[in-house]
Order: sequence, then C-alpha cells, then structure tokens
Amino acid sequence: MPEGETPDETLLERSRRGDAEALSALFDRHTPALEARIRRFLPPAVQQRVSISDVVQETRILAFERTAAFEPQGEGDYRAWLLRIAELKAREALRAHAGTSKRAVGREVRPSAAGASEGGPALGPSPSEAAMSQERRRAVVRTLEALPPDYREVLRLARLEGHPIAIVAARMGRSTEAVKKLYGRALARFAETFAASEGPRP
Repeated sequence: MPEGETPDETLLERSRRGDAEALSALFDRHTPALEARIRRFLPPAVQQRVSISDVVQETRILAFERTAAFEPQGEGDYRAWLLRIAELKAREALRAHAGTSKRAVGREVRPSAAGASEGGPALGPSPSEAAMSQERRRAVVRTLEALPPDYREVLRLARLEGHPIAIVAARMGRSTEAVKKLYGRALARFAETFAASEGPRP
C-alpha cells in the first residue's frame, strides 16, 4: 500500500458505520484489479457482447449489499473477496451469453417450437416464481422512489438505461469523476435501503 493511503480495514470499518464515501473509495481502489480479472476470464468473443464495465457494476452492487457482513481475517482479504465476486459475476455473464447464443440457434433451427406440446416441460417461470419476481420489482421501484433525486437520476441513467458514465455525466451536467462518486454513493444507499425494505431473510 502506498505510504499515507488509508488501509482497507479502516475504510471497511467506516463503511460499516454508514460512511458511503468510504465504501465507494474502498471499491474504487480495487476496480482496476477487478477489470483485469474479468477481462482475463471472459473470452474475447464474449467481450464483444458483454461490457467489462457492466460486470464491474454487477460486482459493485453485490459487494455493497454484502460488505456489512464481510469479516476480514487478514490483510488483503477484502481485495481477494472482491475478486471472487468479480469472477462469480463474470461466470454469470458467460452463462447468460451462452444461453442467449443457444436460444438464437434454437430459433433458427426450430422456429415452430415456441409452443410446447401438452404434457411437456413447462416453459418460463412458475406462477409462484412470477409473483416473487413482480414483488421484487415493486420493492426496487419503492426503494428508488425513496432515494434523493440525484441518486435516482444517476441510477436510472447508468443502471436502468445502461449509459456509460461519460454519457451520464454529460446528461447530468457534472464531471465524470463526480458522477462516479455519486453513482457509488447511490448504489450503497440503494443496497442499504433495499435490504431494509425486504427485512431479515430466513
């Protein structure tokens, strides 16, 4: 660690006390390593369809949701933990890409297979799964509505509409660095508020 730089453990402790700036700074510190890990994991052909920055943001969201429960055992544990999450999200992106490719081939080879034969395997989510998904979407909407306007706006542009940070910055009339920090704080607040709205899990 460079001389004078705040240790991960200090930033982690601050983030657990609700310091969103510390949490954002902690993640941003390790973002280059996460990008490198994801880039090495995803084949070049997949990288043409899957954005490295999108996988990093998926990593950020999951990390922000779980940082409060993370217990480091030694120096470098937080970085290693983030890298494992990045690899997990890269695997998910790879599986999603493979699934999309298979579905595309299936549509070309069997265009009439949209309707399953009676008695065959069910297609799509079950009624209970659909209900859970709808409830989760409603919870997401409620959480977004509870956030400050600038948090809602940056999440809408970057997360829901998928614009690069540079475009978000131009839309919001702010610098790229300012929007990066705002996005990090918004994600941290969203994760905290969303977890509280769902209540304790069994």
